[in-house]
Amino acid sequence: MKMKLSCPCMFGLEGVLGDEARRLGFGNVAVTDGRVAFDGDFADLARANIQLRTAERIQIILGTFPAHSFEDLFQGVKAIQWENFIGKKDAFPVKGWSLNSKLHSVPDCQSIIKKAVVTRLSQVYHQSWFEETGSLHQIQFSIMKDMVTVMLDTSGPGLHKRGYRKNSNLAPIKETLAAGIVQLSRLRKENTFTAL
Repeated sequence: MKMKLSCPCMFGLEGVLGDEARRLGFGNVAVTDGRVAFDGDFADLARANIQLRTAERIQIILGTFPAHSFEDLFQGVKAIQWENFIGKKDAFPVKGWSLNSKLHSVPDCQSIIKKAVVTRLSQVYHQSWFEETGSLHQIQFSIMKDMVTVMLDTSGPGLHKRGYRKNSNLAPIKETLAAGIVQLSRLRKENTFTAL
């Protein structure tokens, strides 16, 4: 199943992340401010979560549509095939942001999106109550100039938290930023990287 995948990253690392995605063979790589998108399937999704070193997380873009009212938002979210990703008992919290849009109240948008997902899943699963005790599926949305993008997070904790340490401590920079700095340094195999 082909999907559009999105990887938010730290500002300034978009080009580095785009190069990483191209080196890994992902198709239709598009670099924008703070984000890189590309096409892939579930195998690519797993590979991206494991191998992309400068991405903050990997998300599936489930839908993009204009919304000038809460009804537009509700209908656009309800049209997404949530049943392909969320089971009868799964938890699906909603978070996101809005910028330069008529729908500027984030709590109201969260509520509308949650209601639309519940309505869709109620029709598919024929149940009116969702206990949300199963797997966690974080729904994320962004509304920019009245264009809504609805995504499903696949990374869980941020990718900068992966690694060998079970408990992290305060570090001067995130691991994803450190990886980006090393890649920007154009370090070659025959060179040695030393910290001062």
